[in-house]
Amino acid sequence: MQVSAAGCGHGGTVTSHGNFSPANLSAGSIGFATVRIFNHASPGTHTLSVKCNDSNLVATARFRILEGNPSQGGIGGSFGPSTAETAIGAGLVGASALGAGAHVMRRRRPLRGRS
Repeated sequence: MQVSAAGCGHGGTVTSHGNFSPANLSAGSIGFATVRIFNHASPGTHTLSVKCNDSNLVATARFRILEGNPSQGGIGGSFGPSTAETAIGAGLVGASALGAGAHVMRRRRPLRGRS
């Protein structure tokens, strides 16, 4: 998350207990800091604090953490095939078995004495 604060000409610190690690606010008329929200941070409205290096005053602001779904990463194999994929696979196996059976029946030689 990007945090900006005006009035901290010599930089400062941005904190939010339990939501992200403290970050340094850049110096300038508008200071910036980029924070990474912890994976275990709970969804909802939270408060962050900005303390300027050249003042004892602390400013607060509210922000919201949205509920999200974890990514389904990996190299595969972590999930089984879907019902549609299983049905298609079974259909292909069945069709190949029928094709092989038909091929064998056509290539079969007649028994001796029977023509």
